[in-house]
Amino acid sequence: VAYNNMAETSVAVPVSISSEPDGGLSSPAPANRREFRGGFSSSICDIFRDPSRRTDCCSIACCGVLSSDRNRYLLFGELPPPLWRRLLMYLIIPALFIASLNYFAVEVKIPANGSSYGNNDQQGDNGDTTTIKVAPLPLRLAFYAYLIFLGIRGRIEKRKTRTEIMKKLYRERAEARGEAVVDPNQVTRYIHQHRLDVIRAHSSYSCCYAHDLPLDDNNEFEDAVEEDSCSRFWDCLSKTFWNACCGMWCQCCSACAIAQEEREIERLTGNFEPKMDYITFEPFSEYFPAIQHLNETQTRSFVQHAKAISKLSVKLLKNLAAVLAILVLFALSDIDKNFTFANMIVLLLTLCQAFFLEYLIWWRWNRFDISFDSVIKFFACGFLLTTPMAMIFELIVSIVTGLISMVAMIFILVEDSELLDKLQTDPKHAMKDLAVGYPALFIFSLFLNAFVIAALCEEMIKYFGYWMVVTPDLLPQKRSNDANNGNGENTPNTKSVRSTGSGITVAMCSVALGFACCENLLYVFGYTPSQSLGVEIQTLIARSIFPVHPLCAAIQSIGVCKRDLEGQRGVGIGRIISPAILLHGSFDFVLMVAAYLQQVQKIKEGNDDDSDIPKEDDSDAVMSEEDIPTLVFSFGMVLVGYIYYVWQSRAQTKRFIAMDRTAAVDESSTLV
Repeated sequence: VAYNNMAETSVAVPVSISSEPDGGLSSPAPANRREFRGGFSSSICDIFRDPSRRTDCCSIACCGVLSSDRNRYLLFGELPPPLWRRLLMYLIIPALFIASLNYFAVEVKIPANGSSYGNNDQQGDNGDTTTIKVAPLPLRLAFYAYLIFLGIRGRIEKRKTRTEIMKKLYRERAEARGEAVVDPNQVTRYIHQHRLDVIRAHSSYSCCYAHDLPLDDNNEFEDAVEEDSCSRFWDCLSKTFWNACCGMWCQCCSACAIAQEEREIERLTGNFEPKMDYITFEPFSEYFPAIQHLNETQTRSFVQHAKAISKLSVKLLKNLAAVLAILVLFALSDIDKNFTFANMIVLLLTLCQAFFLEYLIWWRWNRFDISFDSVIKFFACGFLLTTPMAMIFELIVSIVTGLISMVAMIFILVEDSELLDKLQTDPKHAMKDLAVGYPALFIFSLFLNAFVIAALCEEMIKYFGYWMVVTPDLLPQKRSNDANNGNGENTPNTKSVRSTGSGITVAMCSVALGFACCENLLYVFGYTPSQSLGVEIQTLIARSIFPVHPLCAAIQSIGVCKRDLEGQRGVGIGRIISPAILLHGSFDFVLMVAAYLQQVQKIKEGNDDDSDIPKEDDSDAVMSEEDIPTLVFSFGMVLVGYIYYVWQSRAQTKRFIAMDRTAAVDESSTLV
C-alpha cells in the first residue's frame, strides 16, 4: 500500500476539525451519552458489534496501520510517513538482519538427541551427531533489540493518540458541567490516574485488557443495534470466554483499542460519513466530479477513464509498475537460479489472468456502473489486505480444528493398542495404517479443512475486504454540476438501483480477483512441489480454469444487494456468505477427498513411495490423468454455482427495474 510521499514537515488541515485550541469541542456533551473506561462513549469491546460500521475492519488490516494513520490525521493533522521510510524500517532493515544472520552463521555439531550444543565433542547415546547453523550472539541480540525498538516506538505513538483523545473527552465533560475554564493541572492528574488504562489498551506484545463495562450501568442510554451472525458470535465469544472464563478482554495489535479510538474521533470531529480516501486522505470531492462527468456523458475512451482516478489509485499503479520493474531486473540479473526471466513470464501471465477477468467483468459489461478508480482500490484491497488476513485467520482456525482431529485420533489410539505401539516405533507407516483403517477420521478432518478453514475464513475475509473499502461510486450521487455548485441537496439521485447493484457485484468480484491473484502467485511459486517451469505453468492453468473466488463473490453480492438496496432487514452476513461457503467448501472437499482416496489406493498397492498422506494443500496440486473424473465433477459444481448466480441475478434485476420505475414515477409526481 502506497503512502503519501510528502515532506516530513508538511501538515494538512483535517476535514471538519475546528481551528480552536481545544479541537472545536465548544458544545456540551449529550446528557444521555454513556461513559466507559477512560471517558469513551463506546466500549473497547464494541468492535464488530455494529454490522453497519465499516471502519472496524480497517483496525485489523495491516495491524491497524490504516486506522491509526487516519486517527492521527483527524486528531493532529499529521500525514503518514512516506512509503520509503516504512519500507526501510519494517522491511529492508529486518531483511538485512535476517540475511546477515544466515551469512555469518557457523555450523555447530550437537548430539542427535539434541541435549546440548555447547560442547562440540559431546555425542548422543549411539554416537550420532547432527549439525545446525547458529548465528553470532551479538548479531542476534541486535536483531531482537531492533524488533523491541519498533514495538516500543509504535506503542508510544498509539498511546499518545489515546491520551490526547482522553484529554479532549475530559474537557468536553467539563464544559458540559458549565466550567468555562478547564484547569490544565486537573487534566494532567486525570490522565495520570488513567495511565494504566492507556498502557493496557496499547501494550507491547500483549493481548490482555480489563473487560470494559459502562461506568453508569443504565440500559436507558444503550443504543439499539441490529445484530447479524458475526456480531452475535462476537458477543457470545466475549461474554463466555473473555468475560466469564478469564475476566479479561483479549486483543491483538491493539485492534480493539484502535477501533474504539476511531469511533470516538469520528464523534469528536463530526466525520461520521466517509468523505476521503485512506492513506492519501484526498477528499472525494476533488476527483469524483470527473468520474461522474464520464458516466453522465457515456465516455467510452479508456484513456479518459484512466485519467479520472484519485491520488491513491495513482500511487497503487506506480508501486505496481515499480515492483514489476524490480522483478524484471532481478530475473535478468540471474542472481537466483530459481527465478529466471521465464519464471517472470509466468508471473506476468498470472497477473494477466486476473486482469483479463477484470476486463470482462468491469470494462466489457459494467464500465459505467463503477469507476476504474474503484476497481483499482477493490482489487488492491483483495491482493494486499485480504490475503494476509486470510492466512492469519486460517492458521488460527487450523490450530483449533487440528486439536479437534487430535482428540478424535486419541480415542482411536486408546482402542487400538497395536497402532499406538507402531506409532511410537514407526510413525510414518503407522499414519498410513491409520489412513487405510480409519477413513472416517481423515474425511472428517478434510471436511473441517474444506468448509471451516478454507471456505468459511476466505469467504468471510473477502466480504470484509469489500466492506472496508468505501468509494464514492457506491454512495448516493447527485448530478456533477449541481454538486459542484452546491445545489444538489434537493436533486434526485442520478444513479439507478440497477446500476448500483451492478457496481456492488463488480466491486466484490474485484476484491475476489485480487485475492485469487495473490493466492495463485503463492501456489505457483511457493507451494508447487518443484521449481520447474512446466510445473508452474500447469499449476497456473489448473487454478485458472476454475474461477471459484470471483464466482463466490458474485453470489455474495446477491445478498449484499438484498440488504443494502432492497432493504431486506433479515439478510445479514450469515445469509450473505452461506451460499458461497457451500459452493467453495464443496469444491475443495471433493478435490481433497479424491486426493485422499487416490493416496489410500497407492498405499494398498504399495506404490506410494513412502510419501505422506495428502494434506489440505494437496487439493491444489497439479492434476494427472487419474484426476479426470474429479476434474469433470468439479467443473460441474462450478457450472451449478454459475447457474444459481444467473438465476438469482436475473430475478434481482427485475426487482431493481421495478424499483427504478417506481422512483421515476415518484420523481415525476414530485416535479408536477
